Amino acid sequence: MAAQHVPCLTWRARRGAFRCMISEPPKLHLAGDTAWLVDFGERTDDAVNNAVIAFDAHVRAAGLAGIVETAPTIRSVLVRFDPLVLAPERLAERLQAWLTERDWLASEPPAGRKRWFVPVHYGGEDGPDLAEVAARLGMSEAEVIADHGRAAQRVRMLGFAPGFVYTGMLGEAWALPRRNQVRAAVPPGSIAVAVRQTVLTSTTVPTGWWVIGKSPFLAFDLERERPFLLQAGDELVFEAIGAEEAATLLARAHAGEAVARVEPIA
Repeated sequence: MAAQHVPCLTWRARRGAFRCMISEPPKLHLAGDTAWLVDFGERTDDAVNNAVIAFDAHVRAAGLAGIVETAPTIRSVLVRFDPLVLAPERLAERLQAWLTERDWLASEPPAGRKRWFVPVHYGGEDGPDLAEVAARLGMSEAEVIADHGRAAQRVRMLGFAPGFVYTGMLGEAWALPRRNQVRAAVPPGSIAVAVRQTVLTSTTVPTGWWVIGKSPFLAFDLERERPFLLQAGDELVFEAIGAEEAATLLARAHAGEAVARVEPIA
């Protein structure tokens, strides 16, 4: 019989808050006075990410009065609530009930997933950290580019900025620490790596990750009818292109084209 994933069911009051009395995931943590964090554990694999996506969809579909919003991450779901409408202990009870309805870690991937083939110009001004990443990985720059695009990378979450995409997981060799210094402004479409993950920036943002390239693909555009093209569970395949092609594709992207091939994931 498969192991059952039992949520925290025992609580005690401490200084007006609530604290989980067991440590097995999924767990509930009170995050300030207006949110609960539903934690599915330390793992970052597909099963945990599927659980996060499925549980987030379940909470939103329930339409419980007092829930303000949910924010799914790689391995947890933040559930914000209005304490004047919904008491924290009542929401905790409801979250616990939902968690015990089924084994969320056995959830299927979300429906409607897509695989996007994202063009990237690696190196040069678009990828100022490519040489340093190659040195740290013990590879040539060409090998880094080939390895980065070798397999599809799953979109684990969107966050930090509108449409900002986190994908992974890359191989163990890519367990790079973040840079010691943060770049104050990295342009939209930048491809940066650290801690076995890739991020695709959607707006101009600061980052301490290693910037190895830039894509003309605009994952987020507020002027579009559909501002966000990607969703958690999608997959990205990064394809190397030259600087001239990148400039041409960027002009087409600003004219409204997606400039990334896309196919459904069966």
